[in-house]
Amino acid sequence: MQRQWQRKQFRLEMLTSVESWPKQYTVGIPSASDITTTPNAILEHVARWQRVTVGEVAWRDVNYRASSEPIAMPLHWTLARPSDWVRATADRKVATDFDLLEFMIGHAAPEMCNDLIINLKLLRNRSREELVEALQLAGKLMPGEAQGRPLRLLAGHGVDTKFFERNRHLLISLLDSRFGGEVREKGLHGFLDASTDGDHWLLLMPLQRGLLPFEIQQVRSQELSTFACESIQASRILVVENRQCWHMLPKLDDTIAVLGSGLDLEWLKAECLDGKDIAYWGDIDTWGLAMLARARQYRPQLTAVLTDRQTFER
Repeated sequence: MQRQWQRKQFRLEMLTSVESWPKQYTVGIPSASDITTTPNAILEHVARWQRVTVGEVAWRDVNYRASSEPIAMPLHWTLARPSDWVRATADRKVATDFDLLEFMIGHAAPEMCNDLIINLKLLRNRSREELVEALQLAGKLMPGEAQGRPLRLLAGHGVDTKFFERNRHLLISLLDSRFGGEVREKGLHGFLDASTDGDHWLLLMPLQRGLLPFEIQQVRSQELSTFACESIQASRILVVENRQCWHMLPKLDDTIAVLGSGLDLEWLKAECLDGKDIAYWGDIDTWGLAMLARARQYRPQLTAVLTDRQTFER
């Protein structure tokens, strides 16, 4: 039973599906040879089931040749509800987990409950006070709420940057339950439109040989907006939303691609980019269009590549 508890799908069905209850477990009936060869073990087997106080044990009189009278044997064991099942395991860890889930579900919005059950490991080894704060925060946060500011400046929620760091995976999981997986796809900073304090790494890829000393190199966005920008001698810059698209880019004269910016586009304000032709290629979805709009705030004259109505219609 303890192994069953560790399975996410089993926990989910056990705690959310009415059809899962009651649970009935068949108890094996000893054979005639067992009565003859191991009578003491059979007596202990019966005695142990007589001491069971959790759930309901169904008994049946069984006739054996070795016995002058029928012997009452346990036939099956019925557990009516999840709390009975947990008590039946007689496992302290399972009981602790169940108590924690019961507490959390009592404080959570309905759409978050399944996620809490599935991601039980994210709840362990945290104070209940902090877990409730994480629930409350995940229930309030909205897409783009940071508006380009660092998480530490996300005012009005009573938490600091350290809280986000300690509970990052839990918050992503809970927010995903509200926004259909969007947070895991975009990352917490991207979903909240939060600054990464200069730690966001971009890929620079020259589309003409010789423009950079490497075929691909990583540069922090903060550096790209300062001295690194001055080393870009190409007159054309292609900004690409996703890092994974580098292998799809064609050879282009006098062009350097900057990949993986996401919403971290403030480096486009750098004066050393003045006079350069800048194009943007992103996904045609709500996030991609939001990123294109952000890029246009910094470079109104940029060209959108494959991020337009004509491509969408095709």
